[in-house]
Amino acid sequence: MLIKTHNRIRLPDSNAEMKGIDIERDHQSLEDWLVTLEDWPALSLDDAVDDAARLCRAWLLLHCPSHPDHDAANICIRNGAPGPVIDFLGTSLASLPQPDPASLTPWHIFCPSAASASSDPTTMSAEIETRRRLSLITPPSMPMTDPARELLFTTNALLSPPLDPSSVHVPPSLRRQAQQFASRPQSFWYDHPVPLDASPAENEILYGLSKLDEALAQEVAMGSLAPGARIDLAMSISVTHEGMEDLASRYVSDLIANHLNLRHLRVFLFDESRCRQIVEHLCPTDAAAADVFGVNGAYGRHYSLLKAILLLWQVAVNPQARFTFKIDLDQVFDQAALLAETGRSALQLIANPLWGGRAVDHAGRQVDLGMLAGGLVNEADAPHGLYIPDVSRPRTDLVKAPLTSRRLFCPQWPQAISTEAEILQRDSGYQRIHVTGGTTGITAEALRTWRPFTPAFINRAEDQAYAMAALKEDSYLSHLHANGLIMRHDKQAFAGRSIDHASNGKAVGDIERLLLFSRYAELHGRGMAAVRDHLWPFTSCFVHPDAGTLARLIFALDGAARGGRFVAEGAPRLMRCLNFCDQGMERQLQHEQAGWQAIYGSLSVGRKNPGALTELIRYVSL
Repeated sequence: MLIKTHNRIRLPDSNAEMKGIDIERDHQSLEDWLVTLEDWPALSLDDAVDDAARLCRAWLLLHCPSHPDHDAANICIRNGAPGPVIDFLGTSLASLPQPDPASLTPWHIFCPSAASASSDPTTMSAEIETRRRLSLITPPSMPMTDPARELLFTTNALLSPPLDPSSVHVPPSLRRQAQQFASRPQSFWYDHPVPLDASPAENEILYGLSKLDEALAQEVAMGSLAPGARIDLAMSISVTHEGMEDLASRYVSDLIANHLNLRHLRVFLFDESRCRQIVEHLCPTDAAAADVFGVNGAYGRHYSLLKAILLLWQVAVNPQARFTFKIDLDQVFDQAALLAETGRSALQLIANPLWGGRAVDHAGRQVDLGMLAGGLVNEADAPHGLYIPDVSRPRTDLVKAPLTSRRLFCPQWPQAISTEAEILQRDSGYQRIHVTGGTTGITAEALRTWRPFTPAFINRAEDQAYAMAALKEDSYLSHLHANGLIMRHDKQAFAGRSIDHASNGKAVGDIERLLLFSRYAELHGRGMAAVRDHLWPFTSCFVHPDAGTLARLIFALDGAARGGRFVAEGAPRLMRCLNFCDQGMERQLQHEQAGWQAIYGSLSVGRKNPGALTELIRYVSL
């Protein structure tokens, strides 16, 4: 899959004194096409919320020679001590393409699919349907017929130290250790991890498991599931602070034991320590396998494990398991709505007779439909129907109005159109390129055939990166669109505090996605252009030939308003990301490929059931 390229994501020029750059001349103006006279107050140095925001404003003003604070900005940059913000931003925009003055936005340069979607959404929608439509569909020889026997659910629990270490909701037996981690630097960032002081009402783990068990109880009532049947669920436990693994596992175990009475689920927990024990058994001398088989770190790491774990299940727990389906704990099956609008229950929709089949795409390429994808509806919209996009079309006039990065980069536009045309497609016979982290599945056969994985450094769109590992010139692995398989997205109902706390980290992660996806696509054997075309129209936004310049502009524009932790914590993260893209990603990908080859090889067909491995897994059964 990988090729060696000589192109690199351009690192920003460092401090002017270090690089010898004349910051008075070596830049392009942002005026007229990005920053207008009406925006001048938004860049005032005196009105910045803090020094971090002031530094971002000063960098932007270097490229706005008419602004009254331009000279002050030069002085601010010249006199400022070298630091991560200037290290990341640099002092030059010499590589910036010249935007079209006639364009309403610079989207045609920095986010072409946003320009297309906003100007003609009907045409884009029709093009999506054409590209996703399949022909010559061949059903699998052995479709799912018995979900209780053949299906493995997976999910991930994300844990952070308590936001309020003194809260009564921190379990007393864990309080001292939890307080220690609350004051330590964060290692990994997630969208809305469960803090250890979450009340039962706002605890995503309790919410998701109880709702899934309720949905399965309704399957029993309908006769789709035997009264005594239990479906296995493998839960990864990822932590925001390295070293918190044991604490998090004890917390989740106690949480389930004390608050839940699960009747139709068997829950198995996998933290980093448990994964290490398993991989030592599978590949005792393989360092690469040990590095990839785990749950800490970016989303891509646990995502890959929660797919490959199906083969582990066949070996050590249930040889009849042939399908796995991942849900997120803030997503629920609304059985009443599913039955009313589709006539089928959740398990009936998951047991799609075409899942695992073959087809031909619009370009004549062979498509392995070994993956399955459903959709989402927001809880607020659910009373009005299932087929309501969970991503709304943005208003272009409002996007342009404030001085934010959305003037440059607005993936919300193609995301909305793709959701309408692809995710909410009501017909059968379609594949999916744009998928979500939950509501996705894969077959054991597809795992063995393609040996896919998401690189462990991917922290956004890990589901879409996963398919990139199985993209060849004339064939590829893809998701079958499961018409009607729509889960209700309830995160706003209980996770508001966690979402707010993680908002800065999420925003920085979106910029990292741009850098990482661009470099990953550049290294892909099919080449950046082919990858962009395959991921069109949404995920392709994050594959850009000048991702470094775009990332700097996004960071500066948003940092000029936000300041604070967004800038202070974001700049060193982004600088590390840039350095990794330029210097480490190619080697890391080769290392991870070797690791996953070892894992898949160890779990190949014909291996005898290892008793020690079985015990390791059953030990965490609740």
